[in-house]
Amino acid sequence: MKNLKKIILLHLGMLFISCGNNTNYERNLATAQKLFALHGEEKIDEQLALVSEDIKLYTPMYGSSEPLGFDAYASILKGYHDNFEDIKYNANAWLPGVDTLSLKPDGSVRTYGTWTGKNSTTGKDINLSGYWYFNFDSEGKIIAQGDFFDYGGMMQAVGPKNPVLVMLKVLPGKKQEMIDLLNTPDGLQATRNFEGCLSVEAFFNTETYTYYVYGDWASYENYQNYLDWRFNDDESKMAQQVMSLCVGGEKGLIPIYPNSDYSSFNKL
Repeated sequence: MKNLKKIILLHLGMLFISCGNNTNYERNLATAQKLFALHGEEKIDEQLALVSEDIKLYTPMYGSSEPLGFDAYASILKGYHDNFEDIKYNANAWLPGVDTLSLKPDGSVRTYGTWTGKNSTTGKDINLSGYWYFNFDSEGKIIAQGDFFDYGGMMQAVGPKNPVLVMLKVLPGKKQEMIDLLNTPDGLQATRNFEGCLSVEAFFNTETYTYYVYGDWASYENYQNYLDWRFNDDESKMAQQVMSLCVGGEKGLIPIYPNSDYSSFNKL
């Protein structure tokens, strides 16, 4: 117990020293807190005034390894304002950051807590826990921000659903050829990369000898744009290749959309 008390006192001492010797921390803390408060008020211009035009944003979106810039940052903020209501951040803690090499206070700010609000389209409440950090330039503007939370899980839970089911009636003996074709970069990966595609899943049913592709789209307009591209402008001619492996050619490729009254059920 004595050792535990010593460790706690040591950490508290380090935190006190960090805050005391870090002349920029209080200023930067106020900026980070103001940024989050303005988010709830949907005052995007005032938010962006706190941000450097050279900002690097590191998002929690799957596959986003490169940081985004100022324009993308502004677009993401607007997207949240347009799609959510009553946004509020409930902080569990605001903490000073340190330089990762010297371990000395560098004026950066860290926080972990919970966002609450409501999706404007679905009416579903969000309750999103996460961790965020902010680095600052010499003028006190945010030069880097990192977001760590389950973005995909949040959108799956509260976002609108525009599901599309595609049935591919595969020719006898052509199962593996169809799967191999759709697993190429021009296949379902290109589908997933198309604007408005939120997710794609696929599976094969042996009894019906049918390959099913299930996708979730931001809108059915996005999906129609995708079909127009696949059948008219796609240089890989993937749609034509797929149909050549289907029973009846074009008749064996059956997209089922638009759909409505989507429901999701959680175990009670």
